[in-house]
This record gives sequence, structure tokens and C-alpha cells, in this order.
Amino acid sequence: MAKAKKTKPRDNLIRWRVSLITKTPAKFVDFAYAPDAAAAEKRVAEEHEISETLRDRLVAIREDL
Repeated sequence: MAKAKKTKPRDNLIRWRVSLITKTPAKFVDFAYAPDAAAAEKRVAEEHEISETLRDRLVAIREDL
């Protein structure tokens, strides 16, 4: 009987939903794959050219698939 192939881990990247808190409800910006919330917020801020003054208003929520 043949052994099953072992797959490599995906570096534990998690899908994060990143929103910008400006008013209620928060404005959805983008999804990001990152190991933690801070990295997801940083990646989205750089991709969407969000200014430094608004970066503290970003929030990343873990998306379970």
C-alpha cells in the first residue's frame, strides 16, 4: 500500500478582513492573507496608500473559512 504524500504547510497565513473605522458602519477596505492582524493592516495600508494619520483606524478581523 502506497503512503500518502505529505504536503508542505502554507506558512500559517490567515485570511483577514480589514476595515477602516470612520463612522458606523466601518468601511470595508480589502481582504489580506497574513500571519497576524498587524501584518494584515500594514499590507492593506501600503496597497491602498492609506495615510499615516488614518492607519491607527484600521482594524483586521480574522475570517474563518
